[in-house]
Amino acid sequence: MSPTEVLNELDKQGILSTEQQSALTEYERQKPFSLHWELRAMLYIGILALSSGLGLLIYDNFDQIGHNALLAVIAAACAGSFWFAWKYRPEWTTAQAKSRSSFGDYALLLACLLFLTLEGYVQYQYNVFGTRYGLVTLIPAAVFLPLAYRFDHRGVLGMGLTALISWVGVTVRPLELYFKTNFFDQETVFSAIALGLVLIGLAFVLERQRIKAHFTYTYLTIAGNLLMVALLGGLFNFEELRVVFILGLVSACFVLDRYARREQSFLFLLMSVVYGYIGATYLFFHYVHPDNDGTYYWYFILTGIGVVYYLISQLPKRNASV
Repeated sequence: MSPTEVLNELDKQGILSTEQQSALTEYERQKPFSLHWELRAMLYIGILALSSGLGLLIYDNFDQIGHNALLAVIAAACAGSFWFAWKYRPEWTTAQAKSRSSFGDYALLLACLLFLTLEGYVQYQYNVFGTRYGLVTLIPAAVFLPLAYRFDHRGVLGMGLTALISWVGVTVRPLELYFKTNFFDQETVFSAIALGLVLIGLAFVLERQRIKAHFTYTYLTIAGNLLMVALLGGLFNFEELRVVFILGLVSACFVLDRYARREQSFLFLLMSVVYGYIGATYLFFHYVHPDNDGTYYWYFILTGIGVVYYLISQLPKRNASV
């Protein structure tokens, strides 16, 4: 209900007088409107656009500008962004820290993006890492994860976890998907499952120790998706171990559902339902082999209604914000 509807209802019930309702209505009409999140979104978009534009500039003009000049400019911008972020760094605390500057978080994010640009350019031009491609992703992980904790920055934490996942070798390869019609080999699937479980366990341990407990959401979002995708990859590709992956997927969906109810998080509920639905649908058509289009039609109609009804039925019981 809107504030006006609430005030009208309170007036009908005699809880507020007409004068009080008018005063509150006038206050609601004239109070300042916050642009905090809109401005933050614009700043983040601006930083991403700046880093993307820098990449395009390098790609289109590196022959004219010169490699050393470009490297110097990128390195200077990266160092300057790190310097600004460090100058206005928050005080260290294991709880959630408050930033000392409105632009400190954005400077750190820009510095990390420029660091990735600089590293990629150096590798492309001078091949400093040779064929040791793991170092290309290990270095950002080793840099970003400590920075995320020191500056209390969940965006940098997400970048660090993504780099760590890439270092372990858990990547989606579009060409392999196109030519071989699968996402993973067996070694990759098990490494993804192991890393996902390790990150989830680490998140709960740090939360219990009250060390940046608000980072748990980021850990579980990234590691949870990693774990579920790996379980589906195993379910699709390894028939001899299909029962194991089915049990793993069912267990993971159940745990995500329980966690979503406890934390009142619609995101984790949605993850549980969507990944579980994908797995159940694959198994149904893999083993039932319907011989007419009507079966497909009614399956998706009925199960879709069931999924939507289940999700909607949970909304009044929890905060539906993602």
